[in-house]
Amino acid sequence: MSEIKEFLDPPFRWDLTHRRRLGSLLEGERASRYAGFEQDILTCCSRVLAFAGNSELVFIGRSPESVFDQLSGLLYDSSWFERLILLHFSMRFCSEASIRQELPGAIPALRAYFESLSLDPHGLIQRPRPVALIDLVDSGDTFGRLIRFLANWSDEENCHWEAVRAKIRLIGLTMRTQTSPKTWRWQQHAKWIHLLGTSAVKNVSLPPELWLYIGNTQPKVSRSYTPEDWGELQASKPSYLSEQLKALRLAHFLFERGRKAELRQSFARMLVREPAMNEAWFRKLALEIRQT
Repeated sequence: MSEIKEFLDPPFRWDLTHRRRLGSLLEGERASRYAGFEQDILTCCSRVLAFAGNSELVFIGRSPESVFDQLSGLLYDSSWFERLILLHFSMRFCSEASIRQELPGAIPALRAYFESLSLDPHGLIQRPRPVALIDLVDSGDTFGRLIRFLANWSDEENCHWEAVRAKIRLIGLTMRTQTSPKTWRWQQHAKWIHLLGTSAVKNVSLPPELWLYIGNTQPKVSRSYTPEDWGELQASKPSYLSEQLKALRLAHFLFERGRKAELRQSFARMLVREPAMNEAWFRKLALEIRQT
């Protein structure tokens, strides 16, 4: 049984905005990817912004890393850059009750991590804007565990859940399929969805190649942040495994690519085609990207 731990440092991930600090780590082979990956990621970024509804953007776990990295470059020097958060979180195949029993220090450490990002129940209520939680989705299990975690926390803190959930949106990155009245939609089958309501959910459909790549085969910059790692000092230290360094080089490539004026002009033209251009906040964002 581990002891109760306080939150020390956040889970480690290389900061792509400081090229000099990365130094020779960027020398060498990048993670391989399929033809068309860069364009697919760019299109995904456009749809995510359009569906976000003028929210903060919180990317859950490791699957959407490349979307986060590409948007970090595209929005760098803009008023939206500070809205991007990469939340390290993995709770698959375990319940909160089992974690409390087997790892009594884990939940307090995870809560402290969320508090540091103002993603705790009180922090969410006090945010000036909603947060859009973004993740690759199959069944919605990660979303469900995260929402239940927040709902249970709210109950323990006597924090009004209605006020908390009013600040939460979900954007699922789903695999594109043929649409029909019988199309399977994950949110219609999620047993926990009553905690938010289906109106809080929007889905961005991805080409199968992109969904399978970022979900199954892509090397990741970050290590998985599972309950065994919550609050552990080792999780706050860098790792130099070969596959992670290849992933770091691809992440930096996407970030720097997003900073290029030519790509930003192209991306701004993509935004103009989104239905969200009817909204003043979205038109302002598109103009800002075009001018940076």
